[in-house]
Amino acid sequence: MRSAIATTLLVFSGWACAAPPEFSGDWVMDLRTPAERASQLECGGARFQLSQSGSRIVGSHDMATVGCGRLNEGGAGSVRGVMVKDVAVLVVTSGRNGAVVIGTAQLRAGALHWETLEEIRPGEPQGDAPLILGRGVLQRVPR
Repeated sequence: MRSAIATTLLVFSGWACAAPPEFSGDWVMDLRTPAERASQLECGGARFQLSQSGSRIVGSHDMATVGCGRLNEGGAGSVRGVMVKDVAVLVVTSGRNGAVVIGTAQLRAGALHWETLEEIRPGEPQGDAPLILGRGVLQRVPR
């Protein structure tokens, strides 16, 4: 009986001491269709470059439509947020038109699952797309 209790305590203590998720890194998503990839069309992707220190997260983002017709280069400091348990709550500012969105990022199976929750400030001019990824699964770029 004592051995079962000791084993159970060890298992639960491992859960309690589990390392927090590490959001730092360069995360990318190819938005091109298979046909566009086969044709080697340029652009058509989204990227988050994140740096985590404790629960604080800062970074940049960018997005480009296929063929590079429209670009959003958010620049340094265009992503700011905080980690709450295993979820990053991020505020993202468009370098294209100044729109600001809030969203969540979660790490699952080595991928960054991003979802924009709400636009908290519209961009100027109104009607111009901010080109911030709405929802997607981004892969970490190997170092």
